[in-house]
Amino acid sequence: MTVKKSPVTIRTMTDLAETGMTLGLHCLVCNRWGEIIPQEWLDAGRPDANYVEQRFKCGECGGKAEKQVRPPPSGFSVETAYQGLGVE
Repeated sequence: MTVKKSPVTIRTMTDLAETGMTLGLHCLVCNRWGEIIPQEWLDAGRPDANYVEQRFKCGECGGKAEKQVRPPPSGFSVETAYQGLGVE
């Protein structure tokens, strides 16, 4: 039996939504965490952004936010405190 493997490319909000992943954001300055739920992002009319190239900043202190692709959250708030493309 031959199994063919193909790479999985996850670069856009649609890619994240289709795989059930979310985008965690961590502010390095004030040590805060936020979470973007890609399907909610898209449903709100925000662009299908390439999250790899997107720069997010903390809505509270303005610090740079590091990105972390995560499996679907469990027991976390779905609100985000971060600003980025279409998020002010």
